[in-house]
Amino acid sequence: MIVSRWVPLLWTTAMVAGCWYLTETLSVRNDLEGLLPDGATEAQQVLLSQVRQGLSGRLILLAVEGAPAEELARLSRSLAEAIRANGTIGIVANGVDDDQETDRFLIERYRYLLSPAITTETFSVAALRTSLEQRLDDLRSPLGVLIRDLIPTDPTGETWRILQTWSGGNGPMRYRGVWMSPDRSRALLVVAIKGGGFDVDVQESIQTAIRALFDQVVKQSGIQARLHMSGPGVFAVEIQRAIESEAWQLSVVASVLVVGLLYVSYRSFRLVVLSLLPIVTGVVAGVLVVNQWFGFVHGITLGFGITLLGIVDDYPIHLFSHLSGHESAGSVMRTIWPTMRVGMLTTVIGFSALLLSGYQALAQLGILAIVGLVTGAFVTRWVIPACIGPRFIPLAVPRHVASRLDLLSTGQVLAVTVLILASAILIWSDTPMWEQDVTRLSPVPEEKKLFDQQLRRELGAPDVRDLLVVEGSTIEELLEKTEVVAERMEHLRTNDIIKGYDIVSRYVPSRRTQLERQRRLPERTVLERNLAEALNGLPFTPGLFSPFVEAVQRSRLQEPIGPEAFAGTMVGVKVESLLFSQGGRWMTVVLMSGVEDRWRLTEAVEAWKDLSISYVDLKEESNRVMTAYRDRTLQLLGWGIVAIGVVLAVGVRSVAVAVRVLTPVLCALLVVAAILRGVGEPLSLFHVATFLLVVGLGLDYALFLNRPGCEGEERLRTNFGLLVCSGTTIVVFGVLAVSKTPVLHAIGVTAASGALCCLFFSVVMARRKAYVA
Repeated sequence: MIVSRWVPLLWTTAMVAGCWYLTETLSVRNDLEGLLPDGATEAQQVLLSQVRQGLSGRLILLAVEGAPAEELARLSRSLAEAIRANGTIGIVANGVDDDQETDRFLIERYRYLLSPAITTETFSVAALRTSLEQRLDDLRSPLGVLIRDLIPTDPTGETWRILQTWSGGNGPMRYRGVWMSPDRSRALLVVAIKGGGFDVDVQESIQTAIRALFDQVVKQSGIQARLHMSGPGVFAVEIQRAIESEAWQLSVVASVLVVGLLYVSYRSFRLVVLSLLPIVTGVVAGVLVVNQWFGFVHGITLGFGITLLGIVDDYPIHLFSHLSGHESAGSVMRTIWPTMRVGMLTTVIGFSALLLSGYQALAQLGILAIVGLVTGAFVTRWVIPACIGPRFIPLAVPRHVASRLDLLSTGQVLAVTVLILASAILIWSDTPMWEQDVTRLSPVPEEKKLFDQQLRRELGAPDVRDLLVVEGSTIEELLEKTEVVAERMEHLRTNDIIKGYDIVSRYVPSRRTQLERQRRLPERTVLERNLAEALNGLPFTPGLFSPFVEAVQRSRLQEPIGPEAFAGTMVGVKVESLLFSQGGRWMTVVLMSGVEDRWRLTEAVEAWKDLSISYVDLKEESNRVMTAYRDRTLQLLGWGIVAIGVVLAVGVRSVAVAVRVLTPVLCALLVVAAILRGVGEPLSLFHVATFLLVVGLGLDYALFLNRPGCEGEERLRTNFGLLVCSGTTIVVFGVLAVSKTPVLHAIGVTAASGALCCLFFSVVMARRKAYVA
C-alpha cells in the first residue's frame, strides 16, 4: 500500500521536473539543414553544401501583378525601397540601376581590372575614336539621359560592358527601369535574405515581413495588385505549415475516434486517461534525452517520433484487458510483464537500427523512440497499477467479440493464399519497387512548381540542377582554373550542349588576369596624346574627359580586387554561393541552364581529362542520397530482425516459439509491401522507417498470443486486448492514410495495413500451448 501511494507521487514529481527542465532548455529547430546527412561522396557533399549555403535557398522570387504596367513599375520601386529600408530582410534587386550602390561603386572604381574587353588596342587612337563616336550616337538616342553623366569618366563603355557580362546576356526584360515579364503582366523582384535559406522560422518571418510591406505599399499607393512569392524557402515554409495544419486536423479526428473506441471498450474514463500516461511520459523522456544528446530537437523528429511510439499505447490496453476483478492490477501486471518485457526489448532492437544509419535525422528518431518505448513500458509496469487501485471493477470482456478472433486460427489456407498473391504482385507488378525520385514526395502543388520555373525563365536565373564542381588549393588557383573553364563553357554553348552558365570568374577575375589587364593600361602621356587625336573634329568640350584619364592612371596603381570586396552586395551574395571552402580545399560551382542532353555534357566534361573538374546533376545526386540512406536503413532493419530472432529464442526459451512469433511479422511486411506496390505506390525511406513500427506491432501481438496459459478465459482477454490494440492503431494511421501529404500518407497506409496484417498472421500462426516463462 505504501509503495502504491508513493509511485504516483514520484511519477508526478518526475514529470513536473522533466517538463520544467524542458521549458528551460528545450531547443526545437525547424531548419532543414540540421537534419541533412554529411554525404558519403564528394558529389553528395557538394549537393549538401549547396543546400546549406547556396544562393538558391536564400533567394525569394517576387512577382507583382494585377495592375497596368505603369502602376506595376511604381509598385516595384516602392516595394524595393521599403524592403531596403527595413534593414532586416536582406538585399533586394528589381532592375533599378541605383539599387546596388556598392556594386556600382566597385564597378566604377575597378572597371579596367574587371572588364573582359581590356586589351592593348582598347586605348589606341582608332579604338578611342570608335568609342567616342558610339557615345555620340548614344547621346542622340533615348538612352542619352541615362548615360550622359557616365561618358566623361568612361567613354569606352567598360561599366556597361561589365554589367552586360554579369547579366550573362539573358537577364530579365526592363520596363520603366524595372524588371518585367515579357508580356508586362508582372513586375519581378529578387530578395537574397539574411540567414540560412532552409531555416523555416527565419524564412517565415521574412516572408511575413515582405507581405506586410507590400500591403502597406499598396495601401499608400491606392493601386490594386497581388504579390506572389516563390523559391525553395517559400516552398519549405508552405510544406511545413501544410503538414502541421493537416497533421493537427487529422490528429484531432484520430484522437476523438481513439478515445471513443477506448471508452466503448472499457466504459471507464479513468482507464482512458490512464492510457495516455505511458506515451506522454515516453515523449517527455525521449525529447529530454534527444535535446541533451544533440543540443536540439528537430520538429520533424518530434512528429515522427511520436508516430513510432504508437506501440506504447498497446501496453496499458493489455493491462486493462486482463483485469478481471479477481486480482489486483499489480498482480495482473506481474503476470503479463515477462511477455511485455520481451516485446519491449525486441522492439528496442528494431528501433536501434536507426542509431546506426549514419543519418542524424534517423539517429534522433531512434533515440526518441527507444527512450520513449522503455519509459512507457516502465510507466505501464509500475505507475498505472498503482493509479488503478484495488477497488476498481473492470467491465466484463464481451465474449462474443473476443471469441470471433479465434475463427482466424483456422485460416491457414487463406494465409497461404494471401502470401502467394502478395508474392505474385511483388514479382510481376508494373509499379517500381522503390521510389527513385524524391521530388515525387514533395507536397508542393504542380502549378506552383511550374510558376516557379516560369519566374526563373523570366528572370534569366539558372535551373540550379546541373553544375560543374571545380577544385583548387587556393582561391587564386581556383579563379585561374575557372577562367579556363569559362572558355570551355563557351564551346559547350556554341555546340548547343548548354544554353547558359554562371561562373565566379565572370564577377571576380583572378589576380593574374587583373595584373595582365593592368599592364595594358597606357601611361598618362600616351593616353592623353591618343585621346587628343581621337577627339579631333568631334563636338566634345575640351577637358571633358579628364576624369577618364585620371581613372585609368589610378587603375594602373590599384591593388587587384578580391571576392571579399563584394561582401554585403548582391554580387557578393552570388560570389559567396559559388565559391566556398570544404575539407581544407577551395571549391566553386558553375551553374548551367538549358541542358538538353546530359549524356553529351558528361562526355564533354570527361573529355577534358581534368580530375579537378566534375559534373554533378543535383536532382540525380539528391535521389542517390535518399536511396543510399534508404538502403542503409533497410539493411540495418534486416540485421535487426536477425538480432530480434536471437533475443526471442533466448527470451521465450524456445526456437520453435521464436519462429512462431517472428514469422507473422515477416509475412506482414511482405504483404504490406505487396499492398503498397499493388496500389501503385513505390517504397520510399518513409515506408521503410514505418516498417519498424510494424515490426513492433507484430512482435507485441504474436508474443501475447503465444504466452503461457493463453487458454480459455485468458485467451478471450488476450483476444479482446489485441482487437482494441489493433483497432486504435488502424484508426489512428487509417486517418493519417487519407492525408494529401505524401509523407503522412505513406506512414498512415504502411502502419494501418501493417497492424491489420500483423493481427491476422499472428492469430493464424498462434498455438494454444505456449512457452514457459
